[in-house]
Amino acid sequence: MKKTIALSAALLIFVSAMVFSPQTALANPDGMVVVYVHVPDDWEAPHLWAWDDAGNGAFSSWPGGEAEADPNNPGWYYCYLPNWAVNIIVNANDGAIQTDALSSDGGDIWITVASPEEAGIAYAALTSGEAPAYVEKITVYARVPADWDAPCLWAWLDPDGANAFAAWPGGEMKAGGEWYSVRAPSWINSVIVNANEGTVQTSDYKDLVQGKDIWVVVADDLTAAIYYENPDLMVPNITVRVQVPADWENPHLWAWLDPDGTNAFASWPGDPFERNGDWYELALPGWVNSLIVNANGGAVQTGDMKGLDVGKDVWIVVTDAETYTYDYAEIASSGTGETAPPPAAASPDRSPAPVDDEPDSGNAVLWIVLGAAAVAAAVIVVAVVAKRKK
Repeated sequence: MKKTIALSAALLIFVSAMVFSPQTALANPDGMVVVYVHVPDDWEAPHLWAWDDAGNGAFSSWPGGEAEADPNNPGWYYCYLPNWAVNIIVNANDGAIQTDALSSDGGDIWITVASPEEAGIAYAALTSGEAPAYVEKITVYARVPADWDAPCLWAWLDPDGANAFAAWPGGEMKAGGEWYSVRAPSWINSVIVNANEGTVQTSDYKDLVQGKDIWVVVADDLTAAIYYENPDLMVPNITVRVQVPADWENPHLWAWLDPDGTNAFASWPGDPFERNGDWYELALPGWVNSLIVNANGGAVQTGDMKGLDVGKDVWIVVTDAETYTYDYAEIASSGTGETAPPPAAASPDRSPAPVDDEPDSGNAVLWIVLGAAAVAAAVIVVAVVAKRKK
């Protein structure tokens, strides 16, 4: 899986060295900044993927937050981000094209994209007027009968009567695998899913929980079931057990759902295993189907183990970064389960560049010199970015 992960191991960050141009103040909610983007004409539905220097993402899955067109500034799209998400990738066409990672100062910015390799940031306004007001949004997903064409969402606040969309049949839902989806204001509490230009529809579903994403499963008889989490992911937790080489210290697990892209953990290298006898163990959501075992702070890792059975415990024996076996029942260290060969293309490195071996622990003077040099150098490990296509 191509993922976007940023890692930072800085000992000292000289904030005072970061000098940026003044920017136009916009009416932002607390803790949020607005990012404007201008993209080439063939970049459809631009999105922003964003994270902080520790690798914590602003969004749970690629391609990230949708940028909306600003009606007062033709050609410009805007998206609100938390101010800590200072690393940004602009992507479009369902994530098929994207820029390199851009770094901001955590304030309002204007990004002009000429091509995937050419993008620049401005800190002075390139648009006129204020950005459209920030509106907290949720995503409404729908799985509909096969004969439904172009499903839409009609949503409102009951009994107030405020509508989320200007006119029936409402917001057009975008296809994504088995699910269609559309964004809607978080204040809605009532929905209708419809299709075929509004000629087929569900009943009114009211009194929904506000502020939560919604999944609607529509049956052939037009009845629907409502969920507040993806019903496909309602799987009991599993346990992953692993054995690693002796020089793999503090092993961690990175896990996700492929090809959806939903990550089980907030940032690389994931969560640490706990030792239990001959095995390291970790419980995680049962819906994951892809794993990476890593260690030494993420500096060593296996390739991507994809296509695992959902909802099953897994035993993994790692011989080295390119050789590992796994099975759904306990296996011996020699490896008796299914062999997972290395990927055809090497898995992107998600770690800082390896460092030299540690000096002799008995040389105290050398330790002191190295420590002082490290602080003086203010080492910053730049984010490692792995591009991902859905």
